[in-house]
Amino acid sequence: MAGRPQLRIGSHGKIQRVYQGNGVWMARCRYRDADGVTRLVQKLGPADEYDQHGKLAEDALIAVLSERRRSENTGEVGPGTKVSDLVEQHLSRLAEDGRSPVTMSTYRFTNTKLKKFIGGLRVGEASPARMDAALRSMRTAHGATMARQSKTLLRGALQLAVMASVLNSNPVRDVQPLRSKAQPKGAVALTADQLRDLLTKIQSSPYCEECDLIDPITLLIATGLRRSELLGLQWTDIDERTGLLTVTGKVIRVTGEGLRRIEETKSVAGRRTIPLPKFAIEMLQRRKDLPYFGEQKVIFPSTAGTLRDPNNFAKQWRTARAELGLGEATTHSFRKTVATLIDDEGLSARIGADHLGHSHVSMTQDRYMSRGRIHNEVADLLDRAVDPDLDAVLL
Repeated sequence: MAGRPQLRIGSHGKIQRVYQGNGVWMARCRYRDADGVTRLVQKLGPADEYDQHGKLAEDALIAVLSERRRSENTGEVGPGTKVSDLVEQHLSRLAEDGRSPVTMSTYRFTNTKLKKFIGGLRVGEASPARMDAALRSMRTAHGATMARQSKTLLRGALQLAVMASVLNSNPVRDVQPLRSKAQPKGAVALTADQLRDLLTKIQSSPYCEECDLIDPITLLIATGLRRSELLGLQWTDIDERTGLLTVTGKVIRVTGEGLRRIEETKSVAGRRTIPLPKFAIEMLQRRKDLPYFGEQKVIFPSTAGTLRDPNNFAKQWRTARAELGLGEATTHSFRKTVATLIDDEGLSARIGADHLGHSHVSMTQDRYMSRGRIHNEVADLLDRAVDPDLDAVLL
């Protein structure tokens, strides 16, 4: 014998009215909630001697069911939902998932620009061609980086429509990669000779001493840390006995809050422990003995003893390098230099990735180890291949 047909989600069964006495009726029914569970819902009506059949109680129950249905349908996605509204939902989910405040700030700023190009576009109108056109317009107006961020936002937003069974597939998936029209410049890597020259110049610079640039730049050269990681370092992160440095957090600027040190890194791989070269250990020992710096919680504080702003630090370094004739050596150049020196020494890209805190070895190889250098050993190899007697001549 077949059982009772199951209610659809968001629907209710037959309403029953039960008299409670003294002019009070109760209306009740079964209702299937959004989680698929069928529950008994009941509501008492007002005491009314003229309500002979409990209609007031049923009206009250229907109002409760309507409100319950509306709360379940809040944020419901349909073909008529605006894509811009879905992006907002996606951003809220990212924040709930604990995405970095800096990332959230970047995404929200990008979204303010993206809204101009998706306007009143609805989910049912979000074809790959329309997504491609919007993203290309974004690239023309604001550059390839912001266009790629927009693509990430739209892909996540429209995935919500796929999950709601409104779209069969994500239209952003079929959009071609957005490439920069200009070759990315990137930071330059320095040679060992250039590093020695740079250290000599900053140590004799009154401006670098006044702005407390000598010690932090020295540690950047010694470690290849990110600027935010450097300024987030605490004395407790240094093990003087073993000469090891542990990256446990970073300094970020949160919109509306100011500077914060957060106990997280750019990725899981960013939380790492690295050995310090001798010159860095000696510098830190001298610094810790100084009356002011040694008393602070962070190793490189501001002049007021608070967290140091990474952007202000970068501006001070730009002024210093211009005065000292240090060319295009940005604070990120030291990170790239460490990667290149690791490569020159014949150490593996895995070692470089572990030291720099990269999640993927390919990032270290493609972005940080210098490319396009002249390798005379390749010409020597080919000479020996063509003329085997050359080995004897060279010896």
